[in-house]
Amino acid sequence: MGKLNPFKWQGSGKVYSLPWLKNRLEYSSDPQRIAAYAKTPFTRSRFVMAMISEFHLSRNSIVVSDDSHAMWLKRIARPHMPTDDAIPLIARELMGRVFPLAAPGHGEQSLQLSDRLIRELYRTMLDNMLKVTVLKPLDDYIMRTRFPHRSRPLVLEGVMYSMRLHQSLLRPVCLLFDGLFFREVRYMKRVSAKLEQMVCDFTIPKPNSWFSTLAELKASGKITRAQFRGEITSMLVSSFSLASALGSALLCLAARPRYQQKIHDDPAFARYFVMEVLRLYPPFRQFGYEQVPEGSDKHLSGSIAHEFMVPVVELHRDSSIWKDPDKFYPERFLEPDAMKGFKYMPFGMGKRSCPGRSFSMSLITQSLRFICSDECNIRLAKRGAMPKGGSGRLVSFAYDDTIAYQAK
Repeated sequence: MGKLNPFKWQGSGKVYSLPWLKNRLEYSSDPQRIAAYAKTPFTRSRFVMAMISEFHLSRNSIVVSDDSHAMWLKRIARPHMPTDDAIPLIARELMGRVFPLAAPGHGEQSLQLSDRLIRELYRTMLDNMLKVTVLKPLDDYIMRTRFPHRSRPLVLEGVMYSMRLHQSLLRPVCLLFDGLFFREVRYMKRVSAKLEQMVCDFTIPKPNSWFSTLAELKASGKITRAQFRGEITSMLVSSFSLASALGSALLCLAARPRYQQKIHDDPAFARYFVMEVLRLYPPFRQFGYEQVPEGSDKHLSGSIAHEFMVPVVELHRDSSIWKDPDKFYPERFLEPDAMKGFKYMPFGMGKRSCPGRSFSMSLITQSLRFICSDECNIRLAKRGAMPKGGSGRLVSFAYDDTIAYQAK
């Protein structure tokens, strides 16, 4: 047992080392340690890429591809992103679908945010990111399908990774395990595959769309069929992470109604509100990166690599870094140095940070600005408490995401 030596303390973090891993996994929420690591050459860790691939995501999308492919495809994708001028209208239409008004006289209405947001954000991503017109068969399927958001616990993912259960030869073991204990994971993989095919069959690309560009890249041999379909599937995964962040923001706004008036009077403050939401309720609970020593190949099983994990919740709630870390206080971000250093990273860091971070931040901010404006015809009802964020999953959602609203 002494040979396993499972936990060693080194520097500020915890280092996990097992002989059969051929590498080290270090956990640290120390900004100085993160800053030092950021100065070294790093990429997305194999552990995190395996987890993302398991989250009903194709193994061939930009999110899990190698650095050179990801950087090349990001440059091509950038012109297809919605412009800043277009996002307010996108946000307004999104909020109108999330909070439909009943007939007069029905009073207060309530809904479960997560499932509604995932569904509506997926439709938004197809319309404004993939830029396709959704035909009725696909729209009907989206509207009647459940979108559960439970994934395997991160601790379990780590154990499975250390035992190499993510390798193709051991896939049947994973499938059996999910069939016995995580049926929702199996269910969502089937839904993801179904949606991938239906997007190909029941959409019409708009002129100069991202879908058309991907199809041209596939036809020219610059991306494979699997990569083409992987980018289609990434729209669904993006809707999950966006739903987590936007749902937390709406729940916090309902729990702290005084900020509704503050954002109404000063719409620019909505950005600081969202930044505080992402500090306390980051969609991704950890990020992982990897160093590969010079002269080795990270794709070879015998190579030695250093995988570095940043537990974002611990970083964002560290009392040695943040004053009153558990207090919801958006005003903290009015300070010019509030994010200085590596103490705030809801979207990751470096070249492997979230490629949609700018769009996500703008969409959430504009959604809150609209909800608090005179143009919006609904008012959020006060919640009795702040949301309690689920932990231990790749993408985290609030345990109780019931929200009530009524017509103004």
